[in-house]
Amino acid sequence: MIADAPPVPPPAIVLPIKVAAAGAKQLQGPTAGPQTPPPPPEKKPGWRTRLKDKGVTLTFSYVSESAASISGGRDQGSAYTQQLLASAVVDTGKAFGLEGGKLIATIIHRKGEDLTATRIGNLFEVQELFGGGQDLRPAELSYEQQLNGGKTALKIGLYHTGDDFATLPSGCQFQNFAFCPRPTTLFYNSGFSGFPIPRWGARVRQEIASNLTVTVAAFEVNAHRAQTGSGWQLAPRFDSFVLPVELGWKTGQTPDGLPGLIRIGGLIDTTDKPDVRDDIDGESYILSGLSPAMRKERWSAWIMGEKMISRFGAGDRGLSLFGTMTLSDKHTARVPFFLSGGFVARGLWDSRPKDNFGLGLVYARVNPRIADRQRDQQSLGQAVDVQTWEASGEIFYGWQATRALLLRPNLQYIHLVGATSRYDDAIVAGMTVKLIL
Repeated sequence: MIADAPPVPPPAIVLPIKVAAAGAKQLQGPTAGPQTPPPPPEKKPGWRTRLKDKGVTLTFSYVSESAASISGGRDQGSAYTQQLLASAVVDTGKAFGLEGGKLIATIIHRKGEDLTATRIGNLFEVQELFGGGQDLRPAELSYEQQLNGGKTALKIGLYHTGDDFATLPSGCQFQNFAFCPRPTTLFYNSGFSGFPIPRWGARVRQEIASNLTVTVAAFEVNAHRAQTGSGWQLAPRFDSFVLPVELGWKTGQTPDGLPGLIRIGGLIDTTDKPDVRDDIDGESYILSGLSPAMRKERWSAWIMGEKMISRFGAGDRGLSLFGTMTLSDKHTARVPFFLSGGFVARGLWDSRPKDNFGLGLVYARVNPRIADRQRDQQSLGQAVDVQTWEASGEIFYGWQATRALLLRPNLQYIHLVGATSRYDDAIVAGMTVKLIL
């Protein structure tokens, strides 16, 4: 997972040159995406049940994502990445008598390879599980407190901007990082953070109507913690901040209704960042030889939604459509315009109520001002490609083999790999394996 653009200019998508190769109502999926779902219930009461009765819920999981480049891209080959996770959620009411409180502590270990970097060269990792430091590290240490009868929820600690903002429930059914579970462009274009790269922050969520919430927060910007070996460097850096705000609206929440969700939000990142093209005089810094102009802040905005349009049975069994659009500051953004959409069908058959399948499509436009800079580089004889846009799609089937084991094969297609025509379109086969203990 890439949390921020490179810390040195130019802040562009990296492409090798030719000479190199429960509080106030949550309107989202699980807190940390697919890596921390609730553990399956014990068949017989045991030590975990006794702990839960005392307010401590433990989760252990193994998740792996394998991918193979069948054709296209830079090269053919395969890669495997995995994650081990242990998480504890403490209900402070049961544990300490402090009603409405919740403590979360999560630790993970990741290792593996990234097929996008080693074989393909596209914009978004075909294994969303890769990244965030390939090592053992804390992924969350936070405290949440409900107030006002649960209509207000405060959260502080070391956790992720994406736990509360720009997330759709269907997102992490896909293996491509463009979907899971929030728009990747928010990571590329700002200090927005997601699992498992925590930032120190605080957030307030307020229910302003039975189906409407507003959420505001402030998080440190700290890309250093994303690097392998830096996950235990927990000291905060409060020299710049990400300040997000979001409005969440639920529809169809009656027992026989078709549930829906719309999220509209935006953020400001106070970090100083270099302009992708201009020098201090507004001219191309490639041609002038001057340093890039520094921009005092950058912004992003999003609108996203998900809606069940047909039911197959009780609960979440049904066909749901989803879509996302993001816009970002043209002076600093690597991908200022992004669109994604598709569908997820859950529980088509009575005999397989937990299985699902889906299709997702993504369009990402590289900043045209980056393309202008790349043309300037070409005019000076530098061997770079001009980047325009990339589109990709993924189809998957999720087979819930047992209550604890999920197998999810997928097929991905990538057009204009790396937002250029240098490589043939890529076809990638993948497999997600998830075991929750």
